[in-house]
Amino acid sequence: MYRPPVYMGPPLDYAGYHGNILQASHYAPTGNSSNVPQAVKNWGGFGGYAPTSEVCLPNWPRDWKPSGEDPALNFHLVRFPRSSAASQERMTVQAGIPSHSCAGYAAGSSPGSHWKGSLGFIDTHCHLDLLFSKMSFQGSFKKFTETYSQSFPKEFQGCISDFCDPRTLKDGMWGDLLKEDLVWGAFGCHPHFARYYNESQERNILQALRHPRAVALGEVGLDYSSKCTTPVQQQQKVFERQLQLAVSLNKPLVIHCREADQDLLAIMKRYVPPDYKIHRHCFTGSYLLLEPLLKYFPNMSVGFTAVLTYSSAWETRDALMHIPLDRIVVETDAPYFLPRGIPKSLCQYAHPGLALYTVREIARIKGQPLTQILATLRENTNYIYNI
Repeated sequence: MYRPPVYMGPPLDYAGYHGNILQASHYAPTGNSSNVPQAVKNWGGFGGYAPTSEVCLPNWPRDWKPSGEDPALNFHLVRFPRSSAASQERMTVQAGIPSHSCAGYAAGSSPGSHWKGSLGFIDTHCHLDLLFSKMSFQGSFKKFTETYSQSFPKEFQGCISDFCDPRTLKDGMWGDLLKEDLVWGAFGCHPHFARYYNESQERNILQALRHPRAVALGEVGLDYSSKCTTPVQQQQKVFERQLQLAVSLNKPLVIHCREADQDLLAIMKRYVPPDYKIHRHCFTGSYLLLEPLLKYFPNMSVGFTAVLTYSSAWETRDALMHIPLDRIVVETDAPYFLPRGIPKSLCQYAHPGLALYTVREIARIKGQPLTQILATLRENTNYIYNI
């Protein structure tokens, strides 16, 4: 499927944001990406954006405070239209590369060692900080892949770890992880933590996004389920703020949405160009809920997890059938969603290497060879994240 040109607004240099002004963008939905996004003035407690003036990131409303205390403190590929001869020729060549089993990698090799010239996958969304914490694991990601080598296949080429609780960014763990060849990062504020969002945390997010391996802003979004205790209005204000930051910095967006589809679409239409790069993370609902987003944002890809392997996830599998393959990416959302059939003796929690189980399920549902699915998903990952 053909993708329209991607929004490529001018990247901003915010190395000196402590004293300089960064203009966050407000996107007018009646225009297109050829229109320069208008700057906005002040947040008014994250709201009340004026579309004709500028915002100083460090200058928060003096009377704004978080609504609660923190208890925890005590290779880039060219995109071709799918019908083009170049794309078909590329797919034929790639599909001829044999796949490997998930039993482990050969002695002397390591995950990602067959990076170039072979099929593979990147887990586009996981939480290594949470995974290591739940498993009481201390050490590097390389050590983790060696410790659990039996469940890291040769196809594994890396992962994007999303750090979405900005309160934890000051601990330095993310910086150590991003020193590794197989780890990239995304940074933002999840709606669960929006109640704690403040100026200091925004500075931490911006600082992290300066890292050369920071590939996206997220995950951000709305969560109206009973699992989220942040008031809806505050969720929306923080979400709007982060959408503006992402567009200003020209960073792809990683979107979380639970029981808030209509409001999410309405807000995104206000602040995000239609042709922007977006990853709709961990989709588990019906296609009818997703269709308006897919139509309005033609460069949005949808992330599927091992939920596809659960017998109760018929609605998710049906949605997958309706979505073109070139708009799908694979993710684990580790440590959550352990694939069905994985014995706890192998691993108690999902981890990035287990994404191959989801890839296989996508191949089964789509009725296409595993090699073709791997090649397309890898290309889609490159398209969104340029990795």
